[in-house]
Amino acid sequence: MSEPYSIEAMPQSVSVARTCMWVQAVLGLVGLFLLFVLLGSAPAGAVGGALLAALAVPLATILLIGYLAMRIPSRRGWVRTFGLVIEFLLVLLGVWQLTDGASFGNVLGVVLAGVVFAQLCRSSSAMWFDR
Repeated sequence: MSEPYSIEAMPQSVSVARTCMWVQAVLGLVGLFLLFVLLGSAPAGAVGGALLAALAVPLATILLIGYLAMRIPSRRGWVRTFGLVIEFLLVLLGVWQLTDGASFGNVLGVVLAGVVFAQLCRSSSAMWFDR
C-alpha cells in the first residue's frame, strides 16, 4: 500500500511572498496598460517598433511573476529558485533606478521585491518547498 501524505499548511512567509507577487503582477499589468494607452494617444511616428519591443521585457517579467505566484502551491523547488532570482534582480534594478530619483512606483517596487525575496529566503519557506 502507498503511504498517505499529509498536506501541510502554507507557512506565513510563503503566503506573504505569494500575496506580494500577486500585487506586483497586478500593479505591473495596470502600469503597462496605462503606458499602452498613453502610447496609443501619441502621434503614429513617435512610437517606434523598438519601443514596443522594449516593453515586451517588462511584460514577460510581470507574466513570469504571476505564473510563479500561481505555481507556489505546487511546492516545486524550481518555483522558489526562480522567484528568488527574479526578485533579487528586481531589487537590484530598483535600487539602480532609485539613484536617478525616487518616485512612489520605484520605492514600492523595491519594497515589494525585497519583501518577497526576504520571505522566500526564510527557513520556513525553504523547508516547505523541500518536500
